[in-house]
Amino acid sequence: MTRLFIPLAIFIAGLLGACSPTDTNGQTGQSYQGYAEARLLYLAPRTLGPLTSVMVEEGDQVASGAPLFSLDDGTAKSRLDQAMAALAAARARLADLRAGGRKENIAAARQNVAQARAALKLAQENYTRSKELVAKGQAPQSRLDRDTAALSQAQAAVRAEEARLALIRAPARKDTIDAAAEEVRRQEALVAQSEKALNDLQVLAPMAGSVQSLIRRVGEIAGPSQPVLTLLPPAQLRIRFFIPERKLGNIKLGQSVQLTCDGCEETRGGRIIFIAQGAEFTPPVIFTEKERQKLVFMAEVLPDDPTRFHPGQPVLVTLP
Repeated sequence: MTRLFIPLAIFIAGLLGACSPTDTNGQTGQSYQGYAEARLLYLAPRTLGPLTSVMVEEGDQVASGAPLFSLDDGTAKSRLDQAMAALAAARARLADLRAGGRKENIAAARQNVAQARAALKLAQENYTRSKELVAKGQAPQSRLDRDTAALSQAQAAVRAEEARLALIRAPARKDTIDAAAEEVRRQEALVAQSEKALNDLQVLAPMAGSVQSLIRRVGEIAGPSQPVLTLLPPAQLRIRFFIPERKLGNIKLGQSVQLTCDGCEETRGGRIIFIAQGAEFTPPVIFTEKERQKLVFMAEVLPDDPTRFHPGQPVLVTLP
């Protein structure tokens, strides 16, 4: 993450004169020269594509979740439409398998059963009539044999049509239904993936802050490694100053400080949130008492009201 730096060399002279018990505003306490540093967020889309719109300008204050910019979404919308169509087809097939057959097929099977039962009724009547006539000697045995065979065929036809109707009306096999259900879940995942890809083409502010710079304009290509703008959340503006080695033991994390700057109407508060573990301006010699005076440790203050300061602005840090 790139930060705004003021050359550290300007603090060498400042450290010699800034560590005074009283500053120019009459405040008592130890004072150190510092400056405001911005920890910028570089915002970029998740995918590569042409930038179609930028909704903000440099200097705008944006709320968390506010739209910042968007990329061309034509391809992503087409993929989402295809995924939704495939999902609808998968759900329809699953519903058919669970229902056990189409209404048209069931109606046709019922008609065949009705016809078979009518044929069975006629065969039963013919068989009864022939049996009576043969018993009276009014018809040959061959007629009764023929009607008996026809009756058996009609009975078999009714059983076959009823079984076919039951098969059509029954739901599909469990493994077939399970496979169709799994296909529905797969298509649902593809739809969710397509929706996310479409939503990722519009980038929202991850948190409230001010737009510091626009890196790319409409028509240019943006991507994961090609950010569009920088955003400065208030909590990411720090006041950086340097502590002489001999004063390091008197300063602690969480310690309250007072902040003043040129043109500031009143003193602002803050607290120390970071003290570097390593020293700067370290000379490549043995640390004699004289040389130790050149050692400084970088520290950072989180202002109570970060919006009152600007990146790079000189700030006087006073420890009450």
